[in-house]
Amino acid sequence: MTWRAADLHIHSALSPCAAKEMTPRRIVAQAARRGLGVIALCDHNSAANVRALQEVAQGLVLVVAGMEIMTREEAHIVGLFPDAERAEAAARSVRDTLPLLKKLPSVYEEQQLLMDAQDRVIGQEERMLGAASALDLDETVRLIHSHGGLAVAAHVDRPSFSVVSQLGFFPEPNDFDAIEVTPIGLRAGRERKFRDSGLPIIVSSDSHYLDNIGQGFTELDMNALDFESFAFAQKGPESGRRPRA
Repeated sequence: MTWRAADLHIHSALSPCAAKEMTPRRIVAQAARRGLGVIALCDHNSAANVRALQEVAQGLVLVVAGMEIMTREEAHIVGLFPDAERAEAAARSVRDTLPLLKKLPSVYEEQQLLMDAQDRVIGQEERMLGAASALDLDETVRLIHSHGGLAVAAHVDRPSFSVVSQLGFFPEPNDFDAIEVTPIGLRAGRERKFRDSGLPIIVSSDSHYLDNIGQGFTELDMNALDFESFAFAQKGPESGRRPRA
């Protein structure tokens, strides 16, 4: 077996709630320092910084193209895509449903920063990325799947912005590909409540700050550092996954 530590929920400075320090080069450097082999960039309702992160990470870390979508119900769903093109295509569908910011903020931390691989700011996102999209939960999962992605119910053990907190229950049947539990939830044994779902359970950091990267991760048995091997390990037998916190 070849085990790779995967932190599959990391935000960049594009997300309005993430720190300005979350730039492509700093994220990759911190991931490498923490011994991660796989990371996923999952900004709120956008995949616009994925290409920059992938350019920085070549030969160092596998960067999965991701996005954290807020549904109409205000539940968070992580989409993990085979490549940046498909992540960006899904993101365009989400972006079209978001309201415009009334005024671009002047405070650096709140600018929703578009960045290149040299950590230079190349623009600002003008849509309100922290808002709920117009897509309901089922439509969101279908959108992710239509672009070849995996749909993960994000931080299901949290009291807000999770499928459980927003619906009051975990839906059955569902078309999710995995369930994400927080590091605190894993240490408290809260993942046991979701084992009957039959879905793979993973742990990710949901990092908004550099120090958070790698605080929660999932070891995946991967034959190669590519999306196909990653997707098989994520969805395959439980013996190929080891959540850590």
